[in-house]
This record gives sequence, C-alpha cells and structure tokens, in this order.
Amino acid sequence: MDRIKYLIWNNKGGVGKTFLTYMLSVEYAIKHPSEEVVVVDACPQANVSEMILGGNGKGEANLEALRGNNITIAGYIKDRYERSKSAKLGTETNYFVKADDYNKNMPPNLYLLPGDVDLDICSTIINYMGTAPEKSAWKKSRLLLSDLISSFEQRKQSIDKKQVYFIDCNPSFANYTEMAVVASSRIIVPCTADAASIRGIRNLFKLIYGIDLGSEKLEDEVFLVFHSNATAAGLSLPDIHRFVQNKSRSNLADAATAFKSHVAEIKNVVASVKAAHPEVFSSNGGGDVLNVKDGNTLAAIINHVGLPLSKLPAKKYQIYGKSTQASDSQIGPLVKDLDAVLATL
Repeated sequence: MDRIKYLIWNNKGGVGKTFLTYMLSVEYAIKHPSEEVVVVDACPQANVSEMILGGNGKGEANLEALRGNNITIAGYIKDRYERSKSAKLGTETNYFVKADDYNKNMPPNLYLLPGDVDLDICSTIINYMGTAPEKSAWKKSRLLLSDLISSFEQRKQSIDKKQVYFIDCNPSFANYTEMAVVASSRIIVPCTADAASIRGIRNLFKLIYGIDLGSEKLEDEVFLVFHSNATAAGLSLPDIHRFVQNKSRSNLADAATAFKSHVAEIKNVVASVKAAHPEVFSSNGGGDVLNVKDGNTLAAIINHVGLPLSKLPAKKYQIYGKSTQASDSQIGPLVKDLDAVLATL
C-alpha cells in the first residue's frame, strides 16, 4: 500500500508551517476516511500536538499527560538512548496516539506522534549517537524517526490501508530536522512574499540537496554536511512537491501589489532549480507554487478550540477573555484554497 510522507518545512520562521500542517492533515483525514493519516510533531514547541489534542487548555493538559508517560517523539529518543542505541525497541507503535481518544472533534482515522519541548535537549543525544565509534553511527542516529514510522506502518491493522504522514518541523536545521528530512518522501514548502522567506528557500536547496543558487560554489561547508553525510550513507532524500504561498491573499483578493515582486522571485528561484535539477522535484507539477489566503484570525481560534477548519462554526469565540469573530467570508476562501493544495496530494 501507499506510504507517502510529507515534510512541511522552510528554513524561515513565521511562514505558517504548523497551521498548514494542521489544516492539511485534519482535512485530508476527513476527506479520506478509509486511509490512516499520521501527524508527526518534530517541533519542540509542539503547537500542532496541542491543537490536535484539544486546543489551548485541554490540549496542553493532554500533551503534558503524554509527556509524563513518555509518549512523545522525545520520549522515544530518550528510551532508545537508554535501552537500545543500535536497534528498535519493539514498542515503537506505543508512541503514537489516536487523536479522537483525546479530542472528539478530530476524525477517527487521525493519529499523532506527539511533540515535546525536550526535543531540543534530545539533540545532544542524537549528536552523541551520531558520533559514536561504531559503524554507520551517523546513519543510525538520523534513522530514529524512520524507525518509529516504519514500525507504525507495519502494524497488522495497517497492512491493507493507505497511509499519509504529515511532519511538522521548526525552521532550524537541527539534527532532529535532519531526521525528519530522512523520514519523508516529499516536501511541502510554506513561504511568504518577503526576502527572508526567499532566503529560507535558497537555504533549503543548499542544506538538503547541496544546491547553491549563487554565482560561486559553496564555500561554507556547514551547508554541505548533511547532504554529504546522507549521500555517503546511501539515504534517499525527499522530492520537492509544492510551494505554498501562505498568507498571500485577504479573502478573495489577489496578493498585494507590494508583494508581487517577491512572489515572482519565488517562482523564478524554483524555476531555475527545476531547470538545472529536475530530479529533486516530484512528478506531476512538483515545484508548482500555490496560494493560500491569510488565516491568522482563524488560526488563533482553531489553536484555542481544537476544531477542524471545515467544521468551524461562523460565530464569535472567547479567547482569553477577548471576543474574536470567525466569519463565512474568512472560512470559505481558506477552505477553497486548502482544497486546491489537498488535490495535489
């Protein structure tokens, strides 16, 4: 059966990675009830976990309880370090939870590998394991997340089911982000119409694929370490799937005129890489740039209440004592834009 794993990542913060991960995973699960959809939270902030587990308050409490029982991505890394550095534990599936066991608003086919603030602390463990004096140490350390995912894929109840994974990461290229890259098969790149986001895209090509978009060859070896290590270890790298121009429109309006030059530059950067390196893109439109409207207000509401976007009632919500309106004019266009992205998966 199909096993597709989408990494949602850009080497730039503030581009809507976590909210996009949430929307894509939850709405995909609703549209495809016969498939298993799995969210992997590889971000130390663990915001997508809190939303899926019930939103502010309830979601935080549920996540804290899971952390207390070591049922998180960081819990697994710590357990591997303490009990079995070189091989699977045999209990990998226990680190995944069924979302609707904690939040009845979630679709019944949605699963979560919870995030954990301790993931940053675990970077020390990953480095230690990766530099150990044993054969293939770096490779084994970067396959920790792949070990988790492959075990969940091989569950008896999943043999005849299609699975789709959505992996959320923070913008850094930490070693746990490297694990997420190795575990994924496709990358969805959220971006915004600004120079910093374009730099993040350029860095993505350097960091993952060793592709320099400048006029001179790469001089800073830090950009090449992951790519060279992954190549030497024989690891497959994911394909670039789509770029999602996030926060690009207000309701049904086109992108603001001031941003259009940045939008054009993003397309130019992608086109130049695709012309020179078509092998790093997925087939059937890999590298296309899609637009998704600004969802800031809705993101704040959903983060608070833990509801799917398509099932969010248009009304006023009380968020920390303040009244916040969710209107059909906000929800409808965002659902429409999101559906266009989902149609490419």
